[in-house]
Amino acid sequence: MAALFEPLARTGVRDAYAVLPEQLLSPPYELRTEMNWVDFSGTANPLGTPPSFLASIQEAFAAGEQSYPPDREAHALRSVLARRYGMPVESFLCGSTVGDMIRAVAQTYRPCTVGVATPGPVEYALAAGNAGHRVVEILSPSGFVVPDPQTAARHGISFDAAVLANPGYPTSRLLPQPTLLRYLETCTWVVVDERSIELTLGGESMVPLTRDHRNLVVVRSLCESFAMPGVPVSYCVAHPDTIAQIAQFYDSSSVSMFAEVIGELALAEQAHLERTREFLDTEIPWLQCMLNLIPGITIYPAEANYVMCSFENDAGMELGVENADELASRLQLAGFLIRKLEGIPGLADATYFCVAVRTREDNEKLVNALREIICQG
Repeated sequence: MAALFEPLARTGVRDAYAVLPEQLLSPPYELRTEMNWVDFSGTANPLGTPPSFLASIQEAFAAGEQSYPPDREAHALRSVLARRYGMPVESFLCGSTVGDMIRAVAQTYRPCTVGVATPGPVEYALAAGNAGHRVVEILSPSGFVVPDPQTAARHGISFDAAVLANPGYPTSRLLPQPTLLRYLETCTWVVVDERSIELTLGGESMVPLTRDHRNLVVVRSLCESFAMPGVPVSYCVAHPDTIAQIAQFYDSSSVSMFAEVIGELALAEQAHLERTREFLDTEIPWLQCMLNLIPGITIYPAEANYVMCSFENDAGMELGVENADELASRLQLAGFLIRKLEGIPGLADATYFCVAVRTREDNEKLVNALREIICQG
């Protein structure tokens, strides 16, 4: 049997740069309408997709827009973004997913050592590693707050460039601007993932810094803010000279028709985001408090619309489950999906999980289900 695989071993295939963590499998389309799971594993806007987005997408399909190749330069969306941020159109580059945009940046620069903030999505390490860079983890010494480069150096971590997040996932912590400025002083290039910045407790975007710092690229997305992960539309924001450099290595083939269809709406629906922020101002603290009152669950400070937790029975109490894996399985049987964080870079054991903030009704259902499962012992 081994002989069957020997030719593959000689083809020069590389080793994978990072191991993908376990992902929840989305049920097939024909089954989703028949299921009543409440999904707390995603991090999209809890108030959902604006009706205007759905109407425009339906109208576009009815008009046959899917029959035409998309505008790979994304002129419509870039024009909207230029008006929104008060920046030149040349400051924007559009694509599909956040990972797609980080890869576009990473492949632009010569191979170097790239520090990746952890805990964090494995896509950061994959984007940098697959572009030929050497990846090192920027571990937080305490509290899951990203350390500045000087603090990292004192812990033996050195790098030439960095991939950071504002807010971080799954840590739900915002990136302080003074910390980013120190990275910009010491790094050749820095990418900041801001896909969830609109869904935070007063988080401020780092986009204005791109005017004066040509080594900064901020990646934003419409998917989280407008609750449409199935329609990925993301973009890079940077100094026009920096965008021009990235564009030389990026073929824009991942830009879809939706960048044109929902372009203007991204500017018109700012009121939807304001309502979301008002809701999250009270709901994030409420959910943290309720989760923290459940035996065995420890919550970590959250500044975005998801809460990182851990589950352990250190006190030897008689609880209904033994570990986080069993807790996630029992919740799934009860109709709730949470994100297990086993395999996430920077988290050493399997005690961690992440819970998204949804509507108050859904959040109350989850809290009640957790109490019933854990306290039944």
